[in-house]
Amino acid sequence: MSGHCLELVVFKVKNPEDACKARRAAQDCVKHYDGFLSWTAYEDAEGSGTFADIVSWRDLSCAKAAAKRVVHDPGFKAIMAEIDGLITMGHYTPDRTVMTARKAA
Repeated sequence: MSGHCLELVVFKVKNPEDACKARRAAQDCVKHYDGFLSWTAYEDAEGSGTFADIVSWRDLSCAKAAAKRVVHDPGFKAIMAEIDGLITMGHYTPDRTVMTARKAA
């Protein structure tokens, strides 16, 4: 599996302030994972306690390996405890037809 991979995770949290602190700790941890490129963190603009994380990986295999690893990584314990419900979690690769169409234009 080759090529850039984007991971999108949208979830509800119990306490947004505590979750922000825990998420920063998790970001410090994940930056050492193989294939990690970046992590952009978002909060719902209306303050509903919904968070969205967009994580970029070198490829899908690195993203999948990381998804398995975070479950057991002590650096993720605090953020896992703050999650009050997973809305969506998925891995996405570039749509080659759109990329091709853009290059041709």
